[in-house]
Amino acid sequence: MGAVGAAQSGRPLLPLPHMADVSGLAPSPAVLNSQFLALAKLFPSLVDPDAEEGPLIINTRVRKDSFAGYKRLGDPGNSIFLKDAEARAIIPWTPIFARENHLLQLPPSVTRQIDCAELLVVNESSAHYPVFGNKARKYEFLLPNLKWSGSQHLGTIGAVSSNHALQFALANRMADLTGDGEPLNCALDLVLFEVPGAATDMARLAILQSLVQRVAITKNDVELVGEAAYEFARHWLHPDTDSVVPPGGSNELSVLGHMNAVAELAQWLDAAQAWETPPDVIFVPMGSGSTVLGLLFGVHLMGWQTKVVGVADQDKPYLTRWLVNRQPSLPFVEGNVTQLARSTAAWLQKIRFPGISPNTLRRVREEIFVPDSNSWGPGYGLVESVDTAWAEELKEAGLNLDPVFTLKAWRSLLALSRTGTLNNKKVLFWNTYNSFEYTPPLLSGLG
Repeated sequence: MGAVGAAQSGRPLLPLPHMADVSGLAPSPAVLNSQFLALAKLFPSLVDPDAEEGPLIINTRVRKDSFAGYKRLGDPGNSIFLKDAEARAIIPWTPIFARENHLLQLPPSVTRQIDCAELLVVNESSAHYPVFGNKARKYEFLLPNLKWSGSQHLGTIGAVSSNHALQFALANRMADLTGDGEPLNCALDLVLFEVPGAATDMARLAILQSLVQRVAITKNDVELVGEAAYEFARHWLHPDTDSVVPPGGSNELSVLGHMNAVAELAQWLDAAQAWETPPDVIFVPMGSGSTVLGLLFGVHLMGWQTKVVGVADQDKPYLTRWLVNRQPSLPFVEGNVTQLARSTAAWLQKIRFPGISPNTLRRVREEIFVPDSNSWGPGYGLVESVDTAWAEELKEAGLNLDPVFTLKAWRSLLALSRTGTLNNKKVLFWNTYNSFEYTPPLLSGLG
């Protein structure tokens, strides 16, 4: 590992020189300035500074408030801002990727093998932009929140192959948060866990090392997760680290990203005149939690009767389930999502988010959420030969899936199809994998 400046002892090595410039990998200012918050069409008060109820979501590219002098409530990256004690909660939001209609219709060669009425894909993947879709939606709320919280030195945690680690490192360097060329550009440390059974991608590791201050590589022999992972990570982070971004970028605030995505989906379906009624079932990968929760709360806000099948990416041993979720009988990822659902519902109620009531959590958990904690085998980032065959066929059809998350969600869709559960249902598959080819353009900048 030393060849790429990573560390396996308690003290990370000095970083490699930073990449000169990654700003060219971002969408143009004109494209970003044209983006809008889809939730505001559903609830205009969210962007109306004269409204009296609920939070105010500010586009920081339009209104360049620094939030200096505002009172901040919550941890950096998971805060609201108040002008005074009785004022509305203010939440900064920055569009960092282009919202286009990402609905994909698969060819009959694929769809005829699935027993459902119709199948569409939300394809959050880009051949042009490295920070896009699934992760970008979270960062649109996380990054400006960190900036206006005054964060200077960040740390985050993930697997060596973590999409979050790579995309967050890039977004930190290139996402313009003001429209004046001001990315967050904080000092950033990464604590990365090796994945048992999977080889470390040395090119990817070199890219990460070129983007951040430090990369620490450590084994995950004791199944570190949750608070234990945070405490462990702090031994590897710089003493000046003032904020730790959660694994996957998931917290209560970032759930807003995919609540907004459901509002966008409604507009895409209407514009495409694809379906006259909402989807009956949505399949989506389920990892750190805020993506599936955003879809769950978004479906609730839209008043749809849609079921959201969240497909776990892994499970953990009994002891880990107990330590993290206090629910050892519940599969780990499902328990983690349940915990985050509870705290998110409470947070949304506290800031008086429109459409959220004391009954929302019950409806989300009992009426909308359908967890699949069986499709994760054989392990994190590991798939079977039948999955590999499907991956090749889907790639030819224009849909790129990954072995950690989305192939398992596809496996879940196929399994339910075989039982007849999807018969006569309109099915939506939510592809969260951004298949951008990172290595050639990013390695070229290493010199």
